[in-house]
Amino acid sequence: MLLSLLLTNLAVTLFLTGVTWSLQLVQFPMMLRARETDFAGYVREQRKRNTLLMAVPMVVELVTGVWLLATPLPHRNVFHGVVLLAFIWFMTFWSIVPLHRRIMRGFDESAIRILIRDNWIRTICWSGRAGLMIWIVMDWIKSGAASV
Repeated sequence: MLLSLLLTNLAVTLFLTGVTWSLQLVQFPMMLRARETDFAGYVREQRKRNTLLMAVPMVVELVTGVWLLATPLPHRNVFHGVVLLAFIWFMTFWSIVPLHRRIMRGFDESAIRILIRDNWIRTICWSGRAGLMIWIVMDWIKSGAASV
């Protein structure tokens, strides 16, 4: 059971880390160049597709991450990973979602630049979580607990 929980959390964390790097390096910067007549429609569609892509994995990551806190896994980095996860969720709903709402009304270079800046925080946090989860899983496997 613990192995499934660990690997599920690792898988969704790695997936979301890849998605956020794509957002950070490709999708969000391209918004600065997409000054088409239907910019708001473009952003709505981009957000809709990314929400479909990210919503379920984010919830799975949250549930499995918190669940790991309740397991006998003796790794302090589980707590650190959940702290990063809490910060990711905070940044998502405090900054990223409101900025998307703002740019869905039309092209706003300032809001896009703030979106790119603030998403760096999520990108770094998800990258840190990915590293922590790899470390936790590798330590757990090395300890021989995975064979139990």
